[in-house]
Amino acid sequence: MPRRSQFFPGRSAAPKRPLAHYRPHQPVGAVSDYVRALTAPGDLVVDLFCQGPTFVRESLELGRRVLGLSINPLLLVAARVGLIHPDRRALNSAVTRMADSLKGDKPLQRHLLSLYRSNCPVCDTPGVAEWFAWDRDVDYPFEKRVRCRMCGEAQEGPTNAEDLALARSFAPRGLSYYYALDRAAPPDHPARDRATELIRCYTPRNLSALIDLNRRLDGLEVAPEVKAALIAVLLDCFDRGSRLYPYGEDRSRPRTLRIPVRYLERNVWFSFEDGLSDLGGEASPSFFEVDQAESLLRGDGGGYALVPRSARAIRDVVPPSSVSLFLVDPPRPDGVFWALSALWATWLWSSPEAYAMRPFLRRRRFDWEWHWGALRKALESVGPCLDAEGHLITLSSPSDDPLLESVCLAASSAGYDLRAWGYTPETGYRLVWRWKGSHAPRSFGVDTLKEKMVDAARATVVRTLRHRGEPTPMSMLVAGGYASLAEKALLSSAAVLQDDVSAITFAMDAVNQGFDVAPIVELSKEGAESLWWLSDSSRGLDTLADRVETEVRALLAEGHVWSENDLVNAVYDRLPAPLTPDLALVQACIESYGVRNGEGVRLRPEDDQHRRRCEIEQMRENLITMGRGLGYHALVGDVWDVRWLEEGRDTYGFVVSSTAAVASYLLDSGLPALETDSTGEVRRCLVVPGGRAGLIDLKLQRDPRLASAVERDSWQFIKFRHLRRLMAKNDLDRYAFKTVLGLDPIVEQEGAQIPLF
Repeated sequence: MPRRSQFFPGRSAAPKRPLAHYRPHQPVGAVSDYVRALTAPGDLVVDLFCQGPTFVRESLELGRRVLGLSINPLLLVAARVGLIHPDRRALNSAVTRMADSLKGDKPLQRHLLSLYRSNCPVCDTPGVAEWFAWDRDVDYPFEKRVRCRMCGEAQEGPTNAEDLALARSFAPRGLSYYYALDRAAPPDHPARDRATELIRCYTPRNLSALIDLNRRLDGLEVAPEVKAALIAVLLDCFDRGSRLYPYGEDRSRPRTLRIPVRYLERNVWFSFEDGLSDLGGEASPSFFEVDQAESLLRGDGGGYALVPRSARAIRDVVPPSSVSLFLVDPPRPDGVFWALSALWATWLWSSPEAYAMRPFLRRRRFDWEWHWGALRKALESVGPCLDAEGHLITLSSPSDDPLLESVCLAASSAGYDLRAWGYTPETGYRLVWRWKGSHAPRSFGVDTLKEKMVDAARATVVRTLRHRGEPTPMSMLVAGGYASLAEKALLSSAAVLQDDVSAITFAMDAVNQGFDVAPIVELSKEGAESLWWLSDSSRGLDTLADRVETEVRALLAEGHVWSENDLVNAVYDRLPAPLTPDLALVQACIESYGVRNGEGVRLRPEDDQHRRRCEIEQMRENLITMGRGLGYHALVGDVWDVRWLEEGRDTYGFVVSSTAAVASYLLDSGLPALETDSTGEVRRCLVVPGGRAGLIDLKLQRDPRLASAVERDSWQFIKFRHLRRLMAKNDLDRYAFKTVLGLDPIVEQEGAQIPLF
């Protein structure tokens, strides 16, 4: 079968529970496209660092055998719960059994709710607090939110003496504390002190509630899919029940293990109920998890297996030359998440897989130098598992520039060749690698290698901007720089520098220096993303935006109905690597030229080539007629389609176009200068179909040079339909024409960034 290596964007999607705030955004649809292009039904696909269900599900849907690996069993829980459909009645029954089990002389649910009993701060009716806000330094709760049956809603207000007395009634080192500590690290274990620090991230009240829930779940006899679902819910309780979330700040997840000065103590049972309400599988019921990975690897049947194993140990599980595709979204060097994962895994399981996480309790150094080295060892291990036609795809989110650098350095030094790559700000980075085996990299002196890398980075950024023909985000330029260093085998040389030289810092410095000496200038910022352009070139008429429009129009003009996904991928196939356009631009071009046909897209009937040609001719005739009717001398031109003159001087110049390819007109492209009078007043007008309006507006937003040209040269945009309306006015005079010309803006929506007339 043909195997193409190209860029597939997919679409960005936020992860769902559990641990959604710690897991990366993984693209939806991209893996399906890579699996379809690079493998055959029945092939083995491996999600090397499984962090959720997306990669596994999309591979299963195409009939591949799928293996998901992770050293972190919590991430396998996140994957499993997204691939199953637990029976809702069985799940509710299990929760009821947990809630009704006795804690002392009270059902567990009543006991847990009693831990947070509090009077309403408004009417003083007894209720249950959703949370208490604490002051760390004075160690008492000062604010609360209480569910009040009398008020009919939750009320916020200050705590009282009873709240403080209840909070202080929990022993700091009670039975729950020692149970949690001994599970994490037994006495005399090297990680004991670190485990003690982590357990202090919980109030005694919440730790007691969490351990009670955990122990009930541990002893519950239910179906495996129900158990997995409940573990997923409990994991979010472990997270949300800590003291690491600040009060009064909108923070999605803890960034450090330091307790905030003012923090939240959330009601654990309410968190458990919230997690249950959000729980839901997304997979087809036909998916099944095999009990033994060996049978899956032998090809005895389909399905998937999730194996708690490190990537470096993959050859203990996977035979050589058996994998058609590795999907790689590497774990981030997140010390907070990995330390908490080690703690929570030992709470949930007394198993070798949980104990294998204990080293992460002690590790405090999670930086990019450590990351690329660990990733290189993992990729070296998996290379021999690829078959002769196999690929390794790395996918990462758009905010992960350091991850891109780590991946390129690790893969290059681990024996992989970069075959294709691309980046979009919406969906992130894609890099397609082929295994070539271990080899000795070229050896250079430090200064010589630095010079070569700086020169390569400089040349790449200039070449990229010239090819794209428009200001470009720094993330795309960075991606091109590292791709170039990987393709030239310079990163693999950097990886074997002396031990006192940090390879990743060396590579980053070289790329940054290359950009510093490149003739580029920052034009503007869009959010946090800088746009850069060539300082020695103000022209770039063949812009990427116009090329994307041309490709979309040509593909739709082929005459058949496209699925939108296939059409998007066909555009990216024609514009690879540094020409990879942003997804918003591709979609805007499709919206401008396409019309829905069921679930497909076809060319708008009005954009038929013959029909547009006739329409443009009619627009020119209308402008001639209208100009003469207003008393101007109307001329037909070669570049300016129509000019209106007054006493031999140009007053209006019109270009009629069926496209949104405006760069060639706006960027001083050689349009004949209009002869103006001493006032210099002349109106330049671009007449376009209404269907091009949104696309023109997007192009002006993307390229500050275009927006500046519109303002500088007083360009106006006229829709075909607007011109027809003006033609129908019997009482139109010059003043009225000038006034009404701007009443139909090119984009009829609020918030347009450029005021278009």
